[in-house]
Amino acid sequence: MDGVKCYMKKDQKEKFGERIVILQQLVSPYGKTDTASVLLEAMQYIHFLHEQVNVLSAPYLQATPPTYTQGLDEYSLRSRGLCLVPVSSTAGVASSNGADLWAPIKPNPQLH
Repeated sequence: MDGVKCYMKKDQKEKFGERIVILQQLVSPYGKTDTASVLLEAMQYIHFLHEQVNVLSAPYLQATPPTYTQGLDEYSLRSRGLCLVPVSSTAGVASSNGADLWAPIKPNPQLH
């Protein structure tokens, strides 16, 4: 029975060693080679990735904060004196010479 346990521990150690080597190649292919440094660097990188996931997923997982919606007014078209118009209404602007830009545009009956 002791021989089986010894073999299992040896097999586990070998698998652990193989995984550490793979981790070393991923984390620091040209740098540190001791196990503690590799594990510490891997932990720090995993922590960084967790933070990135939290930062990047926050807009999708949280409700919109009230301050965010209040600040949108300064970026709206209406606050800049602009508005959206149908493309069909812009045909008169394209054919004008600019002098009557502020005059109301009459639809061109030939375009309809």
